[in-house]
Amino acid sequence: MSTNPLRENLNRAEQVKVTKQDLKQSVSLFDIDYAMMSYLEDTALPTLDDNGKALKIPVIYGNSERWKGAQRDGIFRDNKGRIQLPLMMIRRNSITKDESMPMLNRHVSYPTVTKYSKDNRYDRFSLMGTSVKPKYELYNITMPQYVEVSYQCMAWTSYTEHLNKVIEQLQFAGSFWGDKDKFKFKVSLSDFEVINEVGEGTERINRIEFSLAVKAYLLPERFDNESTIKKSISTKAFITTLETDMTGAASSTISTNDYNANKIIYDYLEINETKVANTIVDAFVTFNGVKVIQPPAELDLSVEDTIKVYINGVKYSKNYYTFSYPTPTILRIEFNEGLLGFPIETNDEIHIAGKFQLV
Repeated sequence: MSTNPLRENLNRAEQVKVTKQDLKQSVSLFDIDYAMMSYLEDTALPTLDDNGKALKIPVIYGNSERWKGAQRDGIFRDNKGRIQLPLMMIRRNSITKDESMPMLNRHVSYPTVTKYSKDNRYDRFSLMGTSVKPKYELYNITMPQYVEVSYQCMAWTSYTEHLNKVIEQLQFAGSFWGDKDKFKFKVSLSDFEVINEVGEGTERINRIEFSLAVKAYLLPERFDNESTIKKSISTKAFITTLETDMTGAASSTISTNDYNANKIIYDYLEINETKVANTIVDAFVTFNGVKVIQPPAELDLSVEDTIKVYINGVKYSKNYYTFSYPTPTILRIEFNEGLLGFPIETNDEIHIAGKFQLV
């Protein structure tokens, strides 16, 4: 299969499908605008009493044409020229970087865990044994850019009493505005400028103007052609293996049950001896007082695999020699000098290390 040298090798294990239903992929200016407008209309603004009739204050976004016309005329009219009362208009003024929350490392992210997934609909995993564990969905979310967004607001009512209720409830509103199920941002209100005037004809108009300073954050859905939210799946199985210390004290760190069940293997692994050659005659090297030990069948090893041979400090594989046993306590090694490329001499230092006993 051909590869593109300009493209990084992909790790298929890291390619996990992310759908729009999994998690909100970004935090945009629209999300901040919507949080402010929905909180004003649903929570912060009161429901007015107009001669026994409940009157809700609608909130509209002040685009350039609406805002300019409302400031020029002091009121807002619909398409048919009728004055709209009561009403609140909001528009975004500016966006500045929040210097109190600097982001020093763009590569920093924080993890979140979603414990429910479509594979976890059956939740009584404890009845299925310890081998079955629920699967969690993990999300690494890039740290956002913190900003301060400024808004200007204007509100109109027919009566001063209604305007007073608007001011009272806005002052009582909490510091964090938004939807509890979506986004909330810290908000501070400026002073209220109250304007009472008589409009065209006999219509009396009461208006307030104020501004909002919103500490928010922005997170694009993708940056540098990579998603800012990366999904992964938790580990469903964790497999451990036993390690044995070859210094001879291994059995003290192993539980009694494990040791008793595998005593032969543990005792064999603890063996580690060394021995220097006693005699060297041509290609034959003899080690006296050495009793070789057959490895346990579970390890599937031969004696040659468990004894390392060194010539002048250099280790040689079993391809360069053969073992023989003149007696149960003597080990003889015959080297193949042709493969070695040099003859064995009496002043060579030859020793063995591994699984044998000194007797």
